[in-house]
Formats: sequence, C-alpha cells, structure tokens
Amino acid sequence: MDRGTERVRFGLQQVHPQHRDSLGQPLAVLAILLAGMLLTTQFAAAIPPVTSYLAWHMLLETTAIAVAVLVFAVGWSTHGLHPQRNILLLACGFIGVAILDFSHMLSFLGMPDYVTPSGVEKAIHFWLVARYLAALALLLVAWLPWPPVGAEQGLRRERRRFVPLLCVLLGVALLHWLFLKQPQWLPATFVAGQGLTPFKLWAEYGVIGVHLLTVAVLLARLRQASGCNVALLLAAVLAMIFSELFFTRYASATDVFNLMGHVYKVLAYLLLYRAVFVEMITAPYGALSDARRHSQAILEAIPDLLFELDRDGRYLQVHAPRNEQLATGADADPLLGRTVYDVLPVEAARICMAALQEAHANGYASGQQIQLPLADGIHCFELSVSVMRQDHDRAPRFVMLSRDVTARTRDQATLRKLSQAVEQSASTIVITDLDARIEYANQAFTRATGYSLEEAIGQNPKLLHSGKTPQSTYEDMWQHLTSGRAWRGEFVNQRKDGSEYTESVLISPVFDDAGQPTHYLAIKEDITQRKLDEQRIERLAHFDALTDLPNRKLFASRCEQALGLSERSHQPLAVLYMDLDHFKHINDSLGYRVGDAFLVEVAQRLKAALRDEDTVSRQGGDEFVFVLPYTDAKGAAHAAERLKALLASPCEVGEHSLAINASIGIAVFPEDGRDFDSLSQRADIAMHRAKQEGRNGYRFFTAEMQHQSARILQLESALRQALDRHELHLCFQPQVSIDGRRLVGAEALLRWTHPQLGVISPAEFIPVAEGSGQILQVGEWVLRSAARQMKQWLEQGYPPAMTMAVNLSLAQFRHPGLVELVVDVLQETGLPAHCLELELTESVAMHDPAAAIAVVRRLRALGVLLSIDDFGTGYSSLSYLKQFEVHKLKIDQSFVQHINQDGHDQSIVRAILGMASSLGMLTIAEGVETAAQRDELERLGCDEVQGYLYSKPLPAAEFEAFARRHLQQAGKTPALAATPS
Repeated sequence: MDRGTERVRFGLQQVHPQHRDSLGQPLAVLAILLAGMLLTTQFAAAIPPVTSYLAWHMLLETTAIAVAVLVFAVGWSTHGLHPQRNILLLACGFIGVAILDFSHMLSFLGMPDYVTPSGVEKAIHFWLVARYLAALALLLVAWLPWPPVGAEQGLRRERRRFVPLLCVLLGVALLHWLFLKQPQWLPATFVAGQGLTPFKLWAEYGVIGVHLLTVAVLLARLRQASGCNVALLLAAVLAMIFSELFFTRYASATDVFNLMGHVYKVLAYLLLYRAVFVEMITAPYGALSDARRHSQAILEAIPDLLFELDRDGRYLQVHAPRNEQLATGADADPLLGRTVYDVLPVEAARICMAALQEAHANGYASGQQIQLPLADGIHCFELSVSVMRQDHDRAPRFVMLSRDVTARTRDQATLRKLSQAVEQSASTIVITDLDARIEYANQAFTRATGYSLEEAIGQNPKLLHSGKTPQSTYEDMWQHLTSGRAWRGEFVNQRKDGSEYTESVLISPVFDDAGQPTHYLAIKEDITQRKLDEQRIERLAHFDALTDLPNRKLFASRCEQALGLSERSHQPLAVLYMDLDHFKHINDSLGYRVGDAFLVEVAQRLKAALRDEDTVSRQGGDEFVFVLPYTDAKGAAHAAERLKALLASPCEVGEHSLAINASIGIAVFPEDGRDFDSLSQRADIAMHRAKQEGRNGYRFFTAEMQHQSARILQLESALRQALDRHELHLCFQPQVSIDGRRLVGAEALLRWTHPQLGVISPAEFIPVAEGSGQILQVGEWVLRSAARQMKQWLEQGYPPAMTMAVNLSLAQFRHPGLVELVVDVLQETGLPAHCLELELTESVAMHDPAAAIAVVRRLRALGVLLSIDDFGTGYSSLSYLKQFEVHKLKIDQSFVQHINQDGHDQSIVRAILGMASSLGMLTIAEGVETAAQRDELERLGCDEVQGYLYSKPLPAAEFEAFARRHLQQAGKTPALAATPS
C-alpha cells in the first residue's frame, strides 16, 4: 500500500461517521463541475455566440429565483414547528437574494427600463450584491452551531423571527435606492468592447473567497456530528464557486461563460434547496451556539479596558487590548488577585469602589471619572459598571468598563470656551452640515431672525430667503464652498415676522484632520441700516450705469466746486481728457459684452489710482475725464504717465487678457480756461492732438506748457544723478558791512552744470528738487559742503566772526532729523556753531509756528545763527518773530531795487529796520547793485549788504581772491593772503 492511499485512509478516519456515507455527493458534484468547466474552456472559441441569450437568461434566472424562494418558504414555514436559527437566517438571506436576482434579471441589457434605463453595469450591481448576500448567508449558517435555538415559545418567538427578515428587506431596499438613484457613487464594473473592469473581477474573487472560507468551515464540520447535511451544503458551495469562476471569464454579457455561470448557479441553488429540505425534514434540530466563543468575540471587539471585580474591588479578570492602556503599564496577569487600592492612587481607588457600591445598589453605574498618571501624562478614564447576578448563595461580581476620555475631556473644555465666546458674540454664527442643515446657531441668530433655536435646528437656511437675493449670489457662494474656498457676500433675508433685512456674510468650510470638509461656518452681520444709508446717498447722485462712475451732471457739479476752491485759494487744477486707443477693435472682435466688462475693469483701476479729492467720469463710449485739484502742469504730466502705466497692465476679462493704450489731453486752470466747459473742451482738443501725433501719449493744450512739462521731467531725471556725477557745485556771494569795510560772511549758493543741458538756473531746478523729494539729499550735500569750506577758510586765517549762510527749504526744516543733521555736520567738519547761519523763509517760519519755534530753539541751543530770508514778502508776525530769536533779517531785493526812487519801498524798508532794531536784530539787504541803493540803505540804518555792487556769486577760488583784495584794502594782511587756494 503506497503512501497516498495511506493518507486517504487517514483522512477518511478523521471524518465523523455521520458524514462518511454522504461524502460521495460533493465529490461527484465536484467532478461534474470540473468536467463542465474544462469542456467550456476548451471549446469556448469554437462555440458560436449564444442566440436569444435574453430568453435563456430569463429562464435560468427565473429558475434560480424560484429555487431561492423555495429555500425561504421551507425555512420560514417550518420555523414555527422546528425553531432553528441557522435555517431561519438562511431563509431570510435567500429571500433577499431572490429579490436582488429578480432586479438583476429586469435590469439586464435588452430588458425594458426598470425604473432607470437597463444596462450591463446596473445588472452587475444587483448581481454582485446578491452573490455576496448568498455567500455571507451561507458562511454565517455554516459558521454558527446547528443545535436548536432553545425553548422559545409562543408570540415572543414569532415576533423575534421577523427581526432578521426585516433587516434583510431593509438592506435590500437601501441597495435598490443606491443602484437606481445614485449609480454615480459606484465604481465601473464593465466596459463595452473591453469586458470586465478590475473592480468587477476582484469583487467576484471576493465572493469566491467568502465561499472558500465557507468550504473550510464545512470541512471542519465533517469531523463532528452536526444537525445539518454538511455534504450537500459543501456541494452547493462548490457549485457557487465554479459559477463565480465562470463570471470572471466573460468578455461579453452574452457569451458562453456568462451562460454557464447562470447554469451552475441554478445547480447550486437546487443543491442548497435539497440540503435545506432534507435538513428541515430529517434533521430539524442542530447544536446550540458556543456561548463562550461568541462572548469572547464580543470581548475582543471592545477597544476599552474591561475588568471583572468582586465586591472588595479585587481583580478577577482583566481584558486590555493594549498593555499600555493599563495604569501600571504592565501585563494584565499581575493585576489578578490584587485590589484597586493596591494598584490605583487612593482617590482613584475610592471612586472605583463608590462606582461598585452604586452598581450593587442600582444594578448599573456610569459617569464616574478617575485620573491616572501614565507615561505620556495624566489620563482621564470614565467608568461604567454593571453587576453580574449570581445565585443567592454566591457573592456578586462586577464588570467595569474603563474608557480613556482624555482627548474628549480636553476637547470639551476647549469647546466650552469657544461656545461661551460664540454665544456672547454680537454677530450671528451658524454651523451647518454639508447638506446645509443647521446644526448650531448662537443667541444672536434668534435676535436677528426671530426664530428660536428649536425651530432652526435641522432646517435649511432657506427658511430665511426673501427671494430678493440674486440667484447668481447663491451660485457664486456654492462655487466657492464646494471648491473649499471661503465666500463673502450679502443676502437680503426675511425674518420670522416677514420683515426684510440685509446681512453681510462670511461662510467658510470647516475641514477635518484629513483636509476633508465636514461643515460650513457662517458669520453674519446685520447691515440693513448701512445699506439704507447707501441707498439714500445713491439717490442723491447720478452715476454711469456701466462703470458706476459719476455721469456728466454730477461730474460737472464736482468740477465747478473744485474750480471755485482753486480760484479762491489760487491753486492750480488740471483737467485730463482720456480716450482709449483702438477700443473699437475689442467690441468688434470680442463683442460688446467683453467690451463692457473691460470698461468696468478700466473704471475700477482708474478709481483706485486717484486721490480722494480727484474725480473721474465716463463721458460715453471709451472716453474718461479727470479733474485733479491742486495739480499743476508737472503733476498732470505725472498723473498722465501713471494712467498710461496703469492701462498698459493686462486686464483679465473672462478668458481674455486685454491691454490697451490711451491718448490723454491736458488743460490747466487758470492758464487754459477758468470754467469747466473751456477746460474740458481744450483738454479734448489736446487729446485729439495726441491721437494725431501717434496715440499712446499725452499733450498739453499749449505748446509752451508741453515744452515746460517735458523740461521738468527731464530735469527731474537728470537731477537724480547729478550728485553722483559731481555736476553740482557751490558759489559764494560775499556779505559786507554797510560801509564796505568788513567782510562779515558769505552766502552759499547752489549751481548745476549739466554736460548736455549746460548751466541750469537754481530758479528752475530748485523747485524740481522740492517737487520730486530730492531736496533733502541735495540740501544735506549743500550744508556739508558749505560747512567744510568755511572751516577751511577759518584755518586759512579768515576773521573768526565770519559766517557761512545756508538756505533751508520747507522740506528740510520740517524733517524730524534736521537738528541731528546739523549736529553731525558741525562735529564732522569741526566748524564753530556761531560761524554757521541758517536762512529760513517767512513761509518756513510761519507754517505751524509752535513746531517751528521748538525746532528753532533747539538750533539756537547749539549756537547756530538763524536769519529770516526775503523778509517782508510774506505774512510777518511780530510775536512769532520775537520767539524765533533770529539774529538777522534779510530784506528782499524787490524792496531794494527802487529804494532810492520809490518812497513806498523806502517806507517798507524803514519799518523793517525799525522793527529789527527794536528786537535787537541785525539787517542785511540783498540785491544791492548801485552805490545809490547802498547809500540810501546806509542812511536808513541797514547793517549789512550783499549784491553785484560788491560781487556776484563766486566759485571758492575766486571768492578767496576777492577776500584777499578786500581785506588788503581794509588794511589787514591775514594768513590767507599767503595761502594758496
């Protein structure tokens, strides 16, 4: 006898005698199934396509459905006589299979619409679920023990058998809803021309896997006595496995593999019916379930700590899915036999014992919490205790469930804080689920809407809709939210009492840790009053319907107001007329809708680029007019350049990226007109001139102004590089005593020689420096250079009382670092402070007198001398002049020019000299060109003079030569006479 035969004999000895005689049935079925599969596979290519497949399919499916219904009928009807749980479960499962197979048959390709259009994938969905239900039912029936359920009798038993039936029917109903109403949620299972998808194949293999598990269970059943015909069940399961194998092979829904799969399925159902029929007729009773194994499975599924304790708190059994959950961090076994007082902190042990006492009294206790120190910190555990009822002569035992609620407790504390903040917020806060059902609303919601929280919870915010919010607003909102972005906007809503109100709303998606949206958070603010105010303001004015810019009427009114202010304040005003170049091409090529959208974008850019006092209006078409108060020709040119650059940047209009040029005409008040009509007309003329000269530019109304503007821009650009290129230099004009004998000082005057532009007058470039903000840098260079030169002259022997006068601009005087700059210059050059004289104009001194006085006093504290330049040409205040503590007043040359001829000029100069004398100040007259002017100033009592009578402004070397000659004539021979310059 060979070894193989020995193995077979040994295997048969392992089979229980009850099943040995019936083993031939599954073996014969297995042989037939294998032969059928081999033959079908071998000759599949030669077998012609199945004709009238639909009829064959209906016949086979109808047979299978009938057999499934018979399985249910036999199991259900005999349950009242022989209550057996396994047969009942199998019967309930197969009534579900019958329904699903029926829906599968009606959904097959070629059948009339079954609620929704029939097709391969729809039929496959019902097919797969039916197979899984059948497989799981068989697995469950094979797995569960077969003894009778017990001695349940009467009405209670009858009611309980409806539970599995209702569960199966409910599940089948839910699956029908899913397959018929939400098929898009399901993966693809079949692709025409390609066959089954990987998902469908793996799903079929999954069914086979469940069946194989059932085979394994049934093979194990062969070793013991059973209340069922295990062999027949095994044959039925094997037939189902082969049926599923056929369904993994077909490429077309009507080929021979599909047909054979249905044949094998019918055979499997017949074998199953035979097994159930025999079971219910010959063996109605089975074994009782293994209670211990069942309870152990439940126990293993519990993720929490589970203890069995006696009344003294002694551990009898311990279940911990993970050892680290235990407070000791050790294995469960060392806890057995010990009490809670041995293991836990005193307070925690006391709480545990209190829970045991409560459970002993009431049968159940829950809600108590203990805190235990673990490796990663303090953890909080919530206790649930139930009493295990024992015989009267036995002490009770308790089951204690300990759940780690540390994270939950921490989250609850955080939520309480957030809840308090949200509830006390003045803004309405609403939280909804992803289907927009309200889950939470704060008290502000009730105040704002009139709905109570009970009325709002579970409702859609649509209950607030008034019908006046544009549908596009909701569409835009959902577009943002469904793409995971926050949305801000406004709603016109309706309160419970019917009144309307406007809300400003910010809605944001709320994401979980995985980045998936779970809720929507809405923060709302009632802006009804603000909107009403805006509407009232809107009614007072007229705006362009497309761009929301002021129309002609409002624009003209604003222009007249601006002109009135400019005329009264003697300030300039510029009018710009702008036309978009070739805008017609946009309308012609892309349509008026795109053209209008582009105009709107342009208008928004223009408004954003203007100052608060500026106004822009759309005059029609693509023409825009600007009124820029307090803007001269230079400022208008800057504005035109800014507008050109603004329009040159592309605008995104839908899927189009558009850029455009503009032609701009400029007219300036009052040179080009004194009323709006004249300025607008002349700016329009200049704009057309710009178009004629090539577009994409700007032109002034007058050629002279155009030239002047270009000159200013040219100088501004050149001045930025003048210092680095050493184009700036200083000249010095002597200041002498009135009798001409003493050289008392020099005034530093800035000069600029450009390599291409030549000599540029200070009267031209100093305003450019002030207007462009370069005066601070240039002024600092002048101050340092003049101080350095004066220090050099003092070292060469110049009189120690001689001063260097330097002019300060308004921007320099206002700069917060002026005093620090002067200190730095004096320290750097070593120049004595009394040798530096800072000249201030009256406008500098009289602007914000309080601040000016504070700066002057700080400068005087340094020892620096101060003088008022051009005195008499502005607003002169004796009180402020006295507080400035200046040591010298400079009489403007306009009063000196005709002083020996004009009695009016003599009176002004006499008054200035008298005022200076009374205040203890020196006086110096500038612009003295004749001896007659000097004599008259001497007669009136002036102290010092400067002008062409003595010398024009001189470079440093020429000034040194002048100083040597002057001092020699005065009878002095200083060291500088022998010192080369």
